[in-house]
Amino acid sequence: MKRFSVVVNDCAAPEVPGILHVRSQDTAYGEKNFLLRYDELAEGLPRQLVDRELDLLEVAGHLFATDIACERGAGDVEWNRAIKVWLPVRNPDYWTTQRAVIEGVWTDLTGDDIEIRFEQATDPLEAPRMAKAPFPNHDGIALLSGGQDSFAGALDLLAHGHHPLYLSHVASGATSSAQKSVEAHLRKRPEPQVKRLKLSARKAPGKYFPGQESSQRSRTFLFLVAASVVASVGDSAKVWLNENGVMALHLPLTPARIGSLSTHTAAPPILSRIEALVGDVLGKPTALENRLVGLTKPEVIELAVSLGAKDEMQDTVSCWQIGRTREHCGICAPCILRRVSCEAHGVPDVQYAADVFDDSSALDDPKARDNLGHMVSLIQDLKELSDVNLEYEYPELLGGQPILSLSESIALHRRWADQAAAVLFRHSVPKNL
Repeated sequence: MKRFSVVVNDCAAPEVPGILHVRSQDTAYGEKNFLLRYDELAEGLPRQLVDRELDLLEVAGHLFATDIACERGAGDVEWNRAIKVWLPVRNPDYWTTQRAVIEGVWTDLTGDDIEIRFEQATDPLEAPRMAKAPFPNHDGIALLSGGQDSFAGALDLLAHGHHPLYLSHVASGATSSAQKSVEAHLRKRPEPQVKRLKLSARKAPGKYFPGQESSQRSRTFLFLVAASVVASVGDSAKVWLNENGVMALHLPLTPARIGSLSTHTAAPPILSRIEALVGDVLGKPTALENRLVGLTKPEVIELAVSLGAKDEMQDTVSCWQIGRTREHCGICAPCILRRVSCEAHGVPDVQYAADVFDDSSALDDPKARDNLGHMVSLIQDLKELSDVNLEYEYPELLGGQPILSLSESIALHRRWADQAAAVLFRHSVPKNL
């Protein structure tokens, strides 16, 4: 397990070697190397943000910075990290009472151990200025990542008469381009007004940043905290995060991947814990809902097609590496799931750097062989094992509760296995595996 010590904005000077410095503002000891901007979130709210709301946004943002500053090791053995982090806040006594809950959510999301120390912020930023015009009338905040699921979820919200504000985390160029495309497609709908708020949390261009970690497991926490603040202060009290149930529960392709390659960032228990935390901190309940948790990825694409977005889905992004490479690798699990789902419904798709469906030479890459081979093995288990054996082999199936019962989770994954097999096994490479 790799170990790190991180100090944010030089709020403390612990006597430990090898400290990593993250700065979202200039200090006496160095220039900022991390951009955290949330002013757009506050522009149209009915009042200015208060200290606790500002602290919550900055805690989530600085924990995200910590996540990407601490580089994971290669392979499963060195994947997990133990991190000590010193965070500046306006009221450290209050935040110390929330420490255990935040640490628990972080561990659930990232798979890492974390120890947080809250310190008095010596030069906290003032609340962002408010714009003259309020946000358009809305009944909730919908996260818009630039991916297929969030786009389909947004279309479904509109189809059911909702009028959300949209919120995007602005990061890489490819992701930002996809978010702009999705926003443009939404503007073509009958919805009278589309407003997308942008949250920026990323390494400062041209500045030194300690690590190059790309897994970004804590991004969901930042995303949901930001949306919850807007929903709470704006009195809509509703946040929609939309991800298909197979990826939300995310069964490990093999036991060795439980830590490193199986995220649970949209699983119902995670959403419930974040919902409870933000409700406590903000002093009023805000509901977090995943409208797509009962659907497989092919069923999400089918929903999008039924809502008139067949040709528009190719403007979305899915690849885990898209932020670094600006192209879909074709070998990661999201790329394979995307390709299966688009092909199942004749949806125009992106170009993939590698073709693991029809080009056997693509499996010369060990990652490609592992990902495809393990997915085929999972599909076979889901089609052949009894319900009892599935529960024993994949206890993550219980992670759909309380939204999905165990039987509903098993049925969801069996449907997905049938849908994926129907596409994969008509191609030579997966068929031969």
